[in-house]
Amino acid sequence: MRFISNTLMFVLSVSTALSLNNNNNPETWHSPNKKYAVKESFYGEGKRVIAVFVNLSTGRSVVINGLGARNSTALWNPDSHYVAINFERSHNWGDAAVYRVEKGRVSEIKLPSGMEATRFLPSPAKDQILHVGPQAIRAIRWLDTNRIELVSETAGAGLYRQGDGPADGESVDVERNFVVKISRGSAKIVKSYGKNGA
Repeated sequence: MRFISNTLMFVLSVSTALSLNNNNNPETWHSPNKKYAVKESFYGEGKRVIAVFVNLSTGRSVVINGLGARNSTALWNPDSHYVAINFERSHNWGDAAVYRVEKGRVSEIKLPSGMEATRFLPSPAKDQILHVGPQAIRAIRWLDTNRIELVSETAGAGLYRQGDGPADGESVDVERNFVVKISRGSAKIVKSYGKNGA
């Protein structure tokens, strides 16, 4: 009887460990040309994330620091010369970075300034904003080999006055999309539009 209970406990422990391991499997995103990969890797007790760029032909790797992210995703452009990495810091806070891949080496391309979602809060809220939530910028998709679409988001609460009446508290969600053109080591906004395409 003791043997059966010990065996049962062992089987339950192994199955639980395997199921937990499946939930914590790091992701790998291979480049379209199959020469490179970005691998998600966890470190520390809090399971923070770093991304590791790997040159598959040489085995060389470079750590891309996620600065305390809890999750990451990578999007390769069609010709494998650029990769965008999204780092999720919380449910609604994160950032994106774009990297250029040349001759097996990776270098970050600074995204243009002016993409902060707080810049697009409705004008009545700018002077009377009470609270601005976390901001997120995410890479959504590559439109072609050198144009990427990103979205910048935040939420805020502020006082809004209609006419001479008292101000009402209201929540405001801001979502702004950007099309950014990447040219070698630089990035430039070529289009910007609001949530409904306006």
